[in-house]
Amino acid sequence: MAASGAKREMGGELKARAGDSVTVTIRFKTPDRNNFEYPLDSGANVNVKPTVDHVDLIAGDVTPRALPGTPGYSKDTNDSTKVIATFTKADWKLDKDGYNTVTYTFNAARSQYFRLRGTNLGMNVPGETANGNPLPDLKTDLTENTPRFNAINARNYNDLWFYSNPVFVTVASGT
Repeated sequence: MAASGAKREMGGELKARAGDSVTVTIRFKTPDRNNFEYPLDSGANVNVKPTVDHVDLIAGDVTPRALPGTPGYSKDTNDSTKVIATFTKADWKLDKDGYNTVTYTFNAARSQYFRLRGTNLGMNVPGETANGNPLPDLKTDLTENTPRFNAINARNYNDLWFYSNPVFVTVASGT
């Protein structure tokens, strides 16, 4: 993430002034194959190359800490958090280092955090996603360990997600 010549990476804090142009650069690389072994302990790797269907840029406001005893203190969600942009293969370009790269530019208005979520699944896969958001996994009712773990692994390795740590953009007040 960059503004006024300063750059910050995941976990960092970028200081900006209201109205500064901030550019988020997203870079990711997919492995040549996933580690899916089927059946479990067989030594047979499925050798499926993962693909990324879409990457979401998520933002939420950063506000002062809630005081003990206030309604916000026990709240475990941030109502301002939302997907502000979704990128697909049509949006990113392969750079010289083999990373898929896309940028998003906005004008800083308030202190916020930005993070990524990406998946190999489409926007509306029955039983898996709704409008690009993950649905809860169905319960696996098998009781024998090997068949149970084979079923769980088959589900999980076909339903891949990645998430990034946030980058914080702190907008100085009064400037």
